[in-house]
Amino acid sequence: MDVATVTKTYPTSSSRSGFAIILGSLLGTDRFWSKNKDGFDALKEVSLTVKKGECVGIIGLNGAGKSTFLQIVAGTLLPSCGTVSVSGRVAALLELGSGFNPDFTGKENIYLNAAIFGLEKSEIEKQYDSIEKFADIGEFIDLPVRTYSSGMVVRLAFSIVAHVDAEVLIVDEALAVGDAKFQSKCFRFLESFKEKKRTLLFVSHDLNSIARLCDSSILLHEGKVRHHGKTSDVINAYSQIISSKTTKFDSSSEKKRITTPEKSKRISPKPNAKTIDSIEPARRNAVLREENSSSSDLEQEFAYGGEKGEILEVLMSNAQGDETTVISSGDHFSISFRLRSKSCIESPIFAMTIRNSKGQQVYGQNTLFGGFETKDLIKDEERTITFRQAANLSGGEYLVSVGFTHFIDDELEVVHRRYDVIQFEVLNGDGSFGIANCFSEITCSEV
Repeated sequence: MDVATVTKTYPTSSSRSGFAIILGSLLGTDRFWSKNKDGFDALKEVSLTVKKGECVGIIGLNGAGKSTFLQIVAGTLLPSCGTVSVSGRVAALLELGSGFNPDFTGKENIYLNAAIFGLEKSEIEKQYDSIEKFADIGEFIDLPVRTYSSGMVVRLAFSIVAHVDAEVLIVDEALAVGDAKFQSKCFRFLESFKEKKRTLLFVSHDLNSIARLCDSSILLHEGKVRHHGKTSDVINAYSQIISSKTTKFDSSSEKKRITTPEKSKRISPKPNAKTIDSIEPARRNAVLREENSSSSDLEQEFAYGGEKGEILEVLMSNAQGDETTVISSGDHFSISFRLRSKSCIESPIFAMTIRNSKGQQVYGQNTLFGGFETKDLIKDEERTITFRQAANLSGGEYLVSVGFTHFIDDELEVVHRRYDVIQFEVLNGDGSFGIANCFSEITCSEV
């Protein structure tokens, strides 16, 4: 697939209807239309080459141009200029319910949509039972689609695209709707789709899903490709954007090599009465967005911030207090980091996250959610923060990220964040698999 200097411009004031102009005048929204008389560029000279068999994630803020880009690749939207060349049958799962006739039954829409994707009637009839089984919507298959819930619409739509034998599959936030069981089924299909060396374009705000499926990704920001490469690197660049109050991409950010930590003094913060339920939802969500924004890079550490404070060193130690990067599943271990403030920081929030080698977050904790009251930092103060926990993880390689933040007028500001500063290995001798180790005890009783 080749995308060459594609631009998509939507007209503004020149194409508005008389009613829209009058309404805009009454509501005072005309000022938004008059900024660019030539139109609004949803995409700006986007060029991209995707090889056969690649799985490419597409990441970006709302309004970055992701959906527009996918629609152009799928052929449902024409670019203002530029060219798109795609080889093979394309199946796209774009806007919820797109391509469905709401007055048709689910069964009728299966035939309609499959025909749109290029299947003959005989092929549809051959695949029908499998499509219906995959969708698993029961008797609703014979009812009009307008009676469906959003989850049922996604079930039916995904089931169809999973059975059209496409060479190129385009998925736009489709897995955000639906229960965990169906999402798991969809991921199993996507992983098998990858194994067949088919091409996948995948858009999601769930960075764990991107990291799980995609070896490479692109970052779209303000209609332009800002980064294209290894998924972990792209997610790190994206995390810089979503953590910035100005949301401006800084291409000059440097990646810093991992430094060898020194021994750090451990501290034990005292809990107070605060619980996660007592935290204001807006603040809780802001912290969650920040904690979920990192990814993995096995070769280099990514860091940003540092103007108001700096994390100087990070240490991992075992239950005996000895520095280590190898532990056994179930053992207790500590992550400590020493920091220095460069200015006064009120109510700092200290955090630690653990991710696997694919970039999936397996555990995270911070002093705000943990209910620990932190003292204000004064200028040039040094402090050591320690998180102690059990390694209830299956065997494998994991990475640690640390950081501290604070709120300014209800806006979360990152003071300093260091991603993937420690890589450690968990040894597992009990034969379990997956991410977590639940230490099962197996019994068998005769009846």
